[in-house]
Amino acid sequence: MAAVTNAPSVIVRAANADEGRAIAGLWRELWDAHEAWGGYAGTRDPRVYEQLAQRLSEDARVRGGQPVLGRHIHLVAQTDLGIVGQVEGWFERHGIDETTPFTCEVRSLIVSTRTRSRGVGRALLEALAQVARHMSRGAPVVMAAEVLEPNPAHAFYAKVGYSPVSWTARLATDGADDPGTSSGPWVARLATPDDALAIAMLDTSLAARRRSQGDIRFDRPRAVEATFVGALAAHLARPAGSLDQCEVVVVDEHQVVRGSSSLTVMSLDPPFVPARRGLLGRFAVDPALDPRPLVATLVRLGRRLASMRGAATLELTDLDPPSGPLNEGALSTGARPWSRIVERYA
Repeated sequence: MAAVTNAPSVIVRAANADEGRAIAGLWRELWDAHEAWGGYAGTRDPRVYEQLAQRLSEDARVRGGQPVLGRHIHLVAQTDLGIVGQVEGWFERHGIDETTPFTCEVRSLIVSTRTRSRGVGRALLEALAQVARHMSRGAPVVMAAEVLEPNPAHAFYAKVGYSPVSWTARLATDGADDPGTSSGPWVARLATPDDALAIAMLDTSLAARRRSQGDIRFDRPRAVEATFVGALAAHLARPAGSLDQCEVVVVDEHQVVRGSSSLTVMSLDPPFVPARRGLLGRFAVDPALDPRPLVATLVRLGRRLASMRGAATLELTDLDPPSGPLNEGALSTGARPWSRIVERYA
């Protein structure tokens, strides 16, 4: 598959089976840049990149010249200098509402330093959007990318029509052994099945906030349904030791749930240096209250739980813009701005 772009010297297509090593070299450039920006460290072991090259070549062989495999999209950019860029996409719909647009998550957009400012990045994004539109069969598609705050690509994404809709902060889990999980009248704890209805009701405020920020990847606010509450209660009934994915709530002095968030802890795969990564997101708080102390209380517990599961850092995702109350609550815990999600229609 080849895509004709605005840059006539750039050809965007599916990878060939003999191009794994060239693509792995691009990944090495990406991880070196990410580490320089304060991101997660990539390995320096050449054997890891050789194994990556073999996997990429095998993946291209399986695809047989097509960019799509299941919900995953992979495209490369070729110029007279050879393979100089690549991008991946993950195609899905977040939620159950049929009016919610499909999302194509832009992953690992890489342009070699040899060919910056020659239209390669724009060509890759345009071709990815073209494939996503084909997969949606005419339904709306939102392109979404995460951009680290130190990444100079912010100006590039703005130039090609992407706008920020969600922000992330990050903090280290060092010192998270402090058992304190309260702030004033607020106390954070793990959610139980009895909290399912309260969390479901708070979810409407989360949906409304996302839409107000321009984030249209997720369902609109909807009425609380008994089936959803039942499924959530079953989810919350899992054994307490299953902390790699769990829900946390903050309650007032009367044990009324006033806020909630979701914690996930995962392992980073090569070519990252092996590490554990924590993410605390889906912050939903009572709209009648100041969210700052509620968020801060949730973060303290999330930080401790992430540390217990071996994560050295905790990312606080799905925040409102800088100077917004959720963002301020996150930063009050010692977190620092980390990244933002930018979006546009395909």
